[in-house]
Amino acid sequence: MQKYQITDEKLDKALKEKIYEGFSEHAISAVGSDGDMEEITLIAREGGRFLGAVHSKIFWGALHIKYLYISPDSRGKGIGKELMKQVLEKGIQQGCRFAFVETMNFQAVDFYRSFGFEEELVRTGFDKGASFHYLKLDFDQ
Repeated sequence: MQKYQITDEKLDKALKEKIYEGFSEHAISAVGSDGDMEEITLIAREGGRFLGAVHSKIFWGALHIKYLYISPDSRGKGIGKELMKQVLEKGIQQGCRFAFVETMNFQAVDFYRSFGFEEELVRTGFDKGASFHYLKLDFDQ
C-alpha cells in the first residue's frame, strides 16, 4: 500500500526552485557540472515605453533563445532583428558553440531562418494544425 499522496498544485517560485535544485544536484553528481549558466535579457525601450525583449540562457555551452517578443505596434521596425543580433553576439562572446530556439509554426519560424537557423525537428499533431519547430544556429568559432 502506498504511503504517499499525490496532489494537484500550482507551480510557485519555491517549488520551481526545489525542482531545479534537484536537477542541478543530479547533474553535478553525474557529470561534475549543472550546465546552467548566465541569463541574458535584452529589452528595447523608447523613453520608458516597452517595445520588446529577448530572454535567453546559456545552457550547457549553447545559447537557448527562450523568449522573443515585440509589442504589436513596434513590429516591422527592425527591433526584433537588432535584439537577436545583439543576443547572438553575446552568446558568441560567452563561448557558446551554437544557439537554439523552439517556436510554433504561426510564430517566428521564418524570422529565425533569416538569421541562418536551420530546422532540426518539426513536431506536428498539436491543436488547430499547429506544429512546433526546433531550430539551431551553429556559431563558427
